[in-house]
Parts: sequence; structure tokens; C-alpha cells
Amino acid sequence: MAKRAYEIEIDEKLCRSCAVCWEICAPDVLDYEAPLNKAIVTAPEACTGCRLCEWLCPDWAIVVRPTSDVKSDATSEAGT
Repeated sequence: MAKRAYEIEIDEKLCRSCAVCWEICAPDVLDYEAPLNKAIVTAPEACTGCRLCEWLCPDWAIVVRPTSDVKSDATSEAGT
């Protein structure tokens, strides 16, 4: 089964370090970077594409979009 990959874009100029995105992200895709505590993407491969970070960001600083289909290990081993 193919797994969808997602691109997470954070506009640093719009981010006000409110912490909503990295607190709501269950797979811990997002975190923050000191000293300004701006949101950063730390594990893009773990993104499920739920878009909660995008929808709940009060500053509209986050955009999540699908990038491509990635073959699973079983599919690539089978040669399909």
C-alpha cells in the first residue's frame, strides 16, 4: 500500500511562536527552534496529512500539501 508524502511549509515571518502547531501535532512532526521558538519541521516523513497544524495556526503561517505517492517497502521488494 502506498503512503502519501506531505510537504509542510512554515512562513517564519508570520509565525509568532504561539506553540499551537507543535503541541497539537501527534506524530511530533513539528517542534521549535530557540531562541525565538519559531516553529520548524523536524520529521516530515512522519506527517499524516491531517492538517490540524495548518487549520489551527492563528497566524496562517503553515501550509500542508501532498507531494507524491511513495511506494511501501513491500511493494518495492515485489518489483511493482
